[in-house]
Amino acid sequence: MANKMIALFLMCIVVVAALQFANANKEDVAKYEAKFDAKYKSCFETCEKECLRYGSGQSYCEVKCDEDCDEKEAADKLHIELH
Repeated sequence: MANKMIALFLMCIVVVAALQFANANKEDVAKYEAKFDAKYKSCFETCEKECLRYGSGQSYCEVKCDEDCDEKEAADKLHIELH
């Protein structure tokens, strides 16, 4: 009986620890993603203004800037230098 109680107690500790880790991890991921969302938005707005200034069409600029900024975001997350 004592072994079962100890096992139950240890299982409760493991479950509580896993829940605490999951909550902390969600907050860290949200902060991490918010940083890249801000960079992407800034990149996209700058790129789009510049592209439209050169007389390119709206659809072309959206696709071009989305691809360029997405590439920069991925490279930044992976710590890769783009040339």
